[in-house]
Amino acid sequence: MWHALQTEISAFLGRPYPLADRHLMQRSPRCQLYRISDGQLALFVKLTDACHGDQLRAEAFGLGELSRFGPLQTPEVVCVGTTKGFGFLVMEYLPFSSPSRLGWQRLGEGLAALHQRQDQAMYGFDDDNFIGDSPQPNPWHKHWYRFFGEQRLAYQLELLAEKGLALEASSGLLDIAGRLLKHHQPGPSLLHGDLWRGNIGFVDDHPVVFDPACYYGDREADIAMTELFGRFDPDFYAAYDDDLPLPDDYEARRELYNLYHLLNHANLFGPHYLEQAQQSAARLLDLYGHQ
Repeated sequence: MWHALQTEISAFLGRPYPLADRHLMQRSPRCQLYRISDGQLALFVKLTDACHGDQLRAEAFGLGELSRFGPLQTPEVVCVGTTKGFGFLVMEYLPFSSPSRLGWQRLGEGLAALHQRQDQAMYGFDDDNFIGDSPQPNPWHKHWYRFFGEQRLAYQLELLAEKGLALEASSGLLDIAGRLLKHHQPGPSLLHGDLWRGNIGFVDDHPVVFDPACYYGDREADIAMTELFGRFDPDFYAAYDDDLPLPDDYEARRELYNLYHLLNHANLFGPHYLEQAQQSAARLLDLYGHQ
């Protein structure tokens, strides 16, 4: 397997890449992460079972789309594919350091610049992809409320039902989503889609984003997720808001957008997140269920 990887890397570089060092950085049931080097160039390798190869290809495609728009740095993809029972994604290795105020500010500015480029008329993406290990369908829609209601909330609720789990008053929840979003038709922005602290890093005060779940949607969904699993640094929000202020009624939608991620975590990781999703749904029903 490593010989096949060396061949792929050598083809990309246009020169031999003899493997001189291989360091296992992290191992989980889903994947292994390595730092490899030929003594001159260090690379980052993500390995999975071959059955997860589609996820790695989707990740590489998302990184390419984010890179194509320019304002946010992403790791350069060297090669992606499957070989000998493994899926692989090889990228440039970036030595991350502790974030600084300037780094957080640049992240806010870069995300605002990404979100400002609204040259897509519809919501969705060219390909379906993944949010964690869950499939994320992205068929194109003209209306944001339909896209989010059907392809985000309803889809995750269906996955729960397939596992024999349920969210109380789920039909009422979809009605609330329709009401909250029916007249909210933001310009479609390219979203990172899975923007939490674990998917960002910093190199010499420059932010780097990775592990995307890209699609075109409401920019508020990206911002909402930065507040879900531990808020980003205040300098990030100040810089973003200076360049692209959030609307006054953003908070009315934040809970709804983050419910998608709680439902996904419930599907992936079980009861603890199902309880959090139920609590979130209850808050939405209390606030908007009688309107």
